[in-house]
Amino acid sequence: MPLRIITDRDILAAYETDESGLHGHAAGLVRPATAEEVARLVRRCRKTRTRLLPVGRRTATTGAAVPQGDLVLSTEKLTGVVGIDRKSLVAEVLPGTLTADVKRAVEAEGLYYPPDPTSENECTLGGNIATNASGARSFRWGMTRDWVDGIEVVLGTGERLTLMQSRPDKNTAGYAPFQDPVSLFLSSEGTLGVITRAWLRLIPDPGPFVAFLAFFPELSDAFDLAVAFRSRTVQGRPRCVELFDRTALDILSQHSRPPAIPAGAQAALFLEFDTLGRPVDRVIDEELGPLERFHVLLDDTVVADRLQDRTWLRELRHSIPEWLHSQARSCHAQGGLKVSTEFCVPPHHLHEIMHFVEESATQAGAHTLLRYGHIGNAHPHVGLLGRNPDEVARMKRLVHLWYARMAGLGGTVSGEHGIGKTRRDILRHQYPPMIIRAMREVKRVLDPDDILAIGNIYPETPAMLPEFFS
Repeated sequence: MPLRIITDRDILAAYETDESGLHGHAAGLVRPATAEEVARLVRRCRKTRTRLLPVGRRTATTGAAVPQGDLVLSTEKLTGVVGIDRKSLVAEVLPGTLTADVKRAVEAEGLYYPPDPTSENECTLGGNIATNASGARSFRWGMTRDWVDGIEVVLGTGERLTLMQSRPDKNTAGYAPFQDPVSLFLSSEGTLGVITRAWLRLIPDPGPFVAFLAFFPELSDAFDLAVAFRSRTVQGRPRCVELFDRTALDILSQHSRPPAIPAGAQAALFLEFDTLGRPVDRVIDEELGPLERFHVLLDDTVVADRLQDRTWLRELRHSIPEWLHSQARSCHAQGGLKVSTEFCVPPHHLHEIMHFVEESATQAGAHTLLRYGHIGNAHPHVGLLGRNPDEVARMKRLVHLWYARMAGLGGTVSGEHGIGKTRRDILRHQYPPMIIRAMREVKRVLDPDDILAIGNIYPETPAMLPEFFS
């Protein structure tokens, strides 16, 4: 029985945008419920040369889930935790399952799935794999890539393929990037195949923790401590090290339940420490006490040891990107947009790149400069707002300055959100043309008729934001 293609414009409207704020046009919508239905659909699209865009819950910030005349393949019916193997510490999960649902299912078994993207209550496991998502606790436990043991994927040929990690201690078989074929599909943004199942590594529940919101008189003090945690030159191994700059603190002050922000504070770090059986007072003494040399305002630190208070601090963290999204939405009618930026540098270059970001943003007359996020990994999110098309273009040029400098420092142009359709022109800052061509050839092998996620990563569709190529 052929899959029904939905063409109702009222239904399609919800599938024509993502968190980038951009809007596209879908030729239709299909919601397969099995891997075999996905395979049949891909084979049909290959035969008719129909472009197909796989999407989850469309939480991408880069336009990756915005169709440009594509048939949209939604994984929303491919949901559920198929099984949890307590002995081997593996969960088998379908791609449309919400990340938070995966975490709750394994926690009910006394286990833990570490990746925790900020949008875990909205984003799907398949989307996490397609973008190699991370989150606050990637400081301790790494990115999605570190926790995927295997995947089932439907290639652009319609072939169903199961790939599993072997993880040998040594491997010299073939080119290094191909020794772990599962990783080919992490960060592939739907361009190589449609993920239809995943096997995830788990760990035993790490136990209770205490969260802190620690304030600093200077932004540079927060950077100093973040680098010290990363280099292990300070006691303690937090689960997360998340930044709030002064703009972010101003946003928090508008929250329905704002924290007590001390006068003169220019930055804060959100930290989580394992209790390891210690009473809260001892955790405070042993974990926060040594931080005094980094000018932490100890007496003003917010301590959250109860579940509702820890949840509140995470909600505060989540409110920062949400504020930027809401500001951008208020500018959409005038052609304004959020210009999404996030990059990662070696920690010893963090001060240098962040000083350059602030200096160049001031020179460019940036209306909004918001710095927050995964500073423990030297992976800051820098939010910019263009209130009209001219400002959007100016902010995009500013971002190019940052990426050119960052690439020279040995960093990456994306630490988690990927390239999508709005950041295609920045990839050249990291890779020479021959490497980009080589990646493109891999896509041609796995998707020989160029039907999957066309326009993601490679500039093969009309620009959705101003693009600047040299």
